[in-house]
Amino acid sequence: MAVTSMALSANAGTAPSLESNYFDWGKLTLVDNQLSSSKTGNPIQLKGWSTYSLHDDEVQGCLGKEQWNLMQEYGANVVRLAMYIDAQNSYLGNESKFKDLVKKSIAETKTFGMYCIVDWHIYVDGSDNASGDPNDYVNESKDFFGEISKYCADNGYDHVLYEICNEPTCGWANIKSYAEQVIPVITANQSEAIIIVGTDQWCQKIMEPVTNPISSDYKKNVMYSFHYYACTHKYLLGEFRNAQNYLPVFVSEWSAVNFNGEGPFCAENSDELVYACEKTDAAPQVVSWCLWNWSSKNEASSFFTGACSSNNLSAYTDKSGRIYSDYVTELFSGRVCCPPIPCCGFDYQNIIPTPASNLWHWDFFDFGGEGVAYHDANSGAWVKDSIGAVVDYRNDGEEVDVYSLAKKMQWINKSCPWSTVEDNRVVSFDSTISTMWKDVDGKATYKSLNAGRYYSGTDGSDRPDEGVDLNLASCKGTDYAYLGYNSLYRVEKDEWINYTVKVEKPGYYKISGIIGSEYKAPSKNGEISIMSEQDNLLRDVSTLKDNKVITTFGFPRTTVCDDPAVADTAYWDCWTRSDAISGDHKEVLCVFKNAGEQRITIKFYGDASGIGPLIFDWYKELDPDDPITCEDCGGWNTDVNDVNASKFSINPNPTSGEFTITLADNIEANVEVVNMAGQVVVSQKVVGSATINKALASGVYTVVVKTDGSVSTQKLVVK
Repeated sequence: MAVTSMALSANAGTAPSLESNYFDWGKLTLVDNQLSSSKTGNPIQLKGWSTYSLHDDEVQGCLGKEQWNLMQEYGANVVRLAMYIDAQNSYLGNESKFKDLVKKSIAETKTFGMYCIVDWHIYVDGSDNASGDPNDYVNESKDFFGEISKYCADNGYDHVLYEICNEPTCGWANIKSYAEQVIPVITANQSEAIIIVGTDQWCQKIMEPVTNPISSDYKKNVMYSFHYYACTHKYLLGEFRNAQNYLPVFVSEWSAVNFNGEGPFCAENSDELVYACEKTDAAPQVVSWCLWNWSSKNEASSFFTGACSSNNLSAYTDKSGRIYSDYVTELFSGRVCCPPIPCCGFDYQNIIPTPASNLWHWDFFDFGGEGVAYHDANSGAWVKDSIGAVVDYRNDGEEVDVYSLAKKMQWINKSCPWSTVEDNRVVSFDSTISTMWKDVDGKATYKSLNAGRYYSGTDGSDRPDEGVDLNLASCKGTDYAYLGYNSLYRVEKDEWINYTVKVEKPGYYKISGIIGSEYKAPSKNGEISIMSEQDNLLRDVSTLKDNKVITTFGFPRTTVCDDPAVADTAYWDCWTRSDAISGDHKEVLCVFKNAGEQRITIKFYGDASGIGPLIFDWYKELDPDDPITCEDCGGWNTDVNDVNASKFSINPNPTSGEFTITLADNIEANVEVVNMAGQVVVSQKVVGSATINKALASGVYTVVVKTDGSVSTQKLVVK
């Protein structure tokens, strides 16, 4: 069965077909960022399974010709040969055995017309000595991929893709250095080979290569891997969708369950990934994927229970009784659903007024990802001077991401401290460490700088010094329970998010939302502002002509749960619908000047955690005297809350290198240039104007100008 028409070709207007395979497409190639057929030039989509590691007892009997044939019968056209490197009894313990097994599998898959991914699995979960750095075994990697690629070249096996480092955790700069040593070993034998490079933090930080890609010498070869575990990684989909605008992406490993391979089974979150792998406006590539895992391993992610045969499919179910193996089989049959309403043609966008079937999705932000659509260098981690320049670090119990802090300290030539973390709070900086990351002698390792924070698992989105953190919101007891919505989870002052919304018609819309009891309503006037290029968008119902009456809003504290059963037993899971308020104003409106797509900025002035999906309901037609339509009726709001208060210019923009920042009224400000991964690549004080000449990689940056009373931003394009 062919994939639905949603998966339109980027090059030719035709949809990839699951019935197509190597015999139809031949050797694969990259056309711009799209994986394509060298025979037709059309986009292709590989869909298949990743085996469990070749060395594991529970994958024995799940390899070989009969197994590749069974995969193909279910609809797969690719198999990924996962191969752990330094686990007990794995590759480094018997190199010749595993080289022979990989070669045999390559030859077998060719006879079935299946593509084959040769994997180098450098991350071993639970290994005390695993550094997550592929450079530890770079020579062994060069030997392996050199021999395997020569074997393929000698035998005409051009159906092979190479994944040269699975799930590294050592920083993108180290990964890139490793890749640029291994790639030429492969291309020396197969100059047009497709090579998949793992991204940092278990292949989750997909945006980092946007501004620091692998050498352009290998642009025709390199793709970047993204991994997704549906129950814990949904908040990363924004980054994934955005990366497709800049990089050739391959989802070389994903599962419909938890990141550790266990349950629960999250079908809706899985649908979101599958839909994001189809070509849409928000995700412009047809992206290939491999499902984890094909084995008899006794865990929720396994397609089988017991032997790998059609008589032993997994009977694991979600709480609704849906069977995991049935869900997977449907995916391979060609079903493509788009959340939150299955198979609805839904576009990844927030719509005004809010449809009852699709409330506000916090994760549908622009540029997609923490530190990407928004960036802050918040004062929770750093001591700053009067205009916001970082001058020192602090450890007064504030929650911080010590890794981000340490990188910043290096920038200002400070020593890089170790940290002691208790209950996710830094209590001291010294030579003692209380995280799990220890070397064999029990000493703190490089990873100690993460201060116990992970990029997977239940605390996967905890990056408080990079941007707003999101969390899955059950919305229990409301009409929107368990529909895959997010809530604000960890929010600090001055963080902000950009969204593109689709507005049905100009006018005023009343704001409400699904609010959890964890929202503490700390500020009388609320913690949230909504702005656009036209100014503050918030209005009071009785004074529509004044854009200064309401500049921030919040919600009343949730004291009564829509599901009364949770009030005493699970207070944290208490939700109800509430109208937005601001001080004594019991209704808050948001105004939109035009219909159609438009950009808004949501900025936070305090802790708004616990706020779930927002709702925008039609209120009334636009007042012709509203300041948003009348330039002489009030002009720009220069309140301290205005994120765009400090006007400045950038010339030239776009630039090929050097550019000049010119501030209004000869003011003094701190200027930062932030890349698409949320990293500050330039930071300096500017008085009046300054010329910045720094070698920046091609891409889109955000220039942030901070004065005593405001923060202003503009996009910078480097060619």
